[in-house]
Amino acid sequence: MPEKTHIIGEDKADNLETKIADYQKALEVYTIEDFPLEWANIQYALGYTYSTTVVGDKAENLEKAISYFQNALTVYTVDDFSVEWASTQNSLGYIYITRVIGDKAENLETAISYFQNALTIYTVDDFSVEWASIQYNLALASIDRIRGDIGENFEKAISGYQNALTVYTIEKFPVHWASIQNTLGYTYCKKVISDKAENLETAISYFQNALRVYTVENFPVHWAMVQSNLARAYGERVIGEKEENIETAIAYFQNALQVYTVKNFPSEWGTTQSNLGEAYFNRIKGERKENLETALPCFKNALKVYTVENFPSEWAIIQNNLGRVYQNRIKGKKEENLEKAIFWFKNALKVHIFENFPSEWANTQLSLGNVLQKQFKLLGKVEYIEQAILAYKNTIAVIQELGNRELFRNCLFQLGKALLLRKYYPEAIETFHKCQNICQEQKNIPCLASTLFELAHLYHKTGKLEQAKLYFKDSLRLFRRLQDQENIAVATIALGNLEIQIGKIPQALNHLQEAKRYYQTQDNPERLKEINYLLGILQHA
Repeated sequence: MPEKTHIIGEDKADNLETKIADYQKALEVYTIEDFPLEWANIQYALGYTYSTTVVGDKAENLEKAISYFQNALTVYTVDDFSVEWASTQNSLGYIYITRVIGDKAENLETAISYFQNALTIYTVDDFSVEWASIQYNLALASIDRIRGDIGENFEKAISGYQNALTVYTIEKFPVHWASIQNTLGYTYCKKVISDKAENLETAISYFQNALRVYTVENFPVHWAMVQSNLARAYGERVIGEKEENIETAIAYFQNALQVYTVKNFPSEWGTTQSNLGEAYFNRIKGERKENLETALPCFKNALKVYTVENFPSEWAIIQNNLGRVYQNRIKGKKEENLEKAIFWFKNALKVHIFENFPSEWANTQLSLGNVLQKQFKLLGKVEYIEQAILAYKNTIAVIQELGNRELFRNCLFQLGKALLLRKYYPEAIETFHKCQNICQEQKNIPCLASTLFELAHLYHKTGKLEQAKLYFKDSLRLFRRLQDQENIAVATIALGNLEIQIGKIPQALNHLQEAKRYYQTQDNPERLKEINYLLGILQHA
């Protein structure tokens, strides 16, 4: 996800502890009874200091900040000190956006309430800059808001940023203007309503605007952040050639790494390495083999920062990504790569347990099952296929709670294939029929074609030849509709083989000759050998 920027900066003074001690010492003199205003000013200063410090425990610091700001409000009343009251309302609102303790949804509602309080004093006519700052902060709260209609929350956020831009112009407030441009880009990337393609184009435009101010010479850290945001946007971009979009994303990530070094920005460096690994995994240009080899060190670099102790969720995501790379790896021995994939997927499941990460757990279980199934095909060890079947069944047992019918369908299909490999034919047939129903419900023609083919194969194996013929014909009809030449050829061979068995010699000859013509163009000697063997049988029929 792209990063958003905040107008309210962090106090990074070296002597924060000294500053806090000085304020506390001053309170020994400036008591609320004798010096109420001075006491309130120090309470506010302590609140601001704790809210912006990067030293110590964040959650604890924010709770202290809330306490000090609320102390200040016992003196800063709206009637006697309206401006100070409004400023404190705004500060409390900002803290509740980032608050760690408490319910997230409730914290955001509290933040919005504080900002709206502040706007009763900070009007655009009398306090334009302060008004703009609160419009920005209200937008931050709206974009993350959990309650209410998601579409309305997005529109409120965009409206708040646009309101702020009426004051924060590039001429008068270039840094603030650039910050809002970047955050608008973030908002449009995150926007889940309306047209995704259009949203991403809008996001890219805002990120490019931000770079008018955030140059690498004057704002290297902000420049790197926007480079990273542009990379993510191009990685998801719908418009344009996918191959070129990925190349552009890679270039932007590499730009960001010019600033994000492991020494100075370890977290950002780790994130960028992980994102770069994903980009190389998805890369179309270049050799697939080399792209996967480039992705590997990127993910492994990210693990230098994202340890299981400090960043368990991020660590698990990278473990899963490493599993995907080894699952698809071309270089090296296949069985060794698959064994490593099993290792990485099982690592991910140590953190991504169903109770806390149901979606991630289900997807990793499916990936693990697929790798175990491949390893069984290579090594023939029964424990692999049994583990695969267990992984699929575990997922199917709970997956309906997620409401993800596509994942449910994929699990059923893979379970059917695993059961077939294990020669559990009746259960495999039952499973594929369930998958067939979902494919028909979703009108997913490619999946339906493959499912019907697997059912035909099963009926053929179990001696139900008429049913097998019907399912082969149905799958072949759908493969022709999809113009899937490879699967058309596979289905015609299978159908031709069956037709030999049931005495349909002319039909078998036509299907086998059709497949032979295709594989002659593909220069596939193994398939041609299989077809010629069947044609030889026909000659003696």
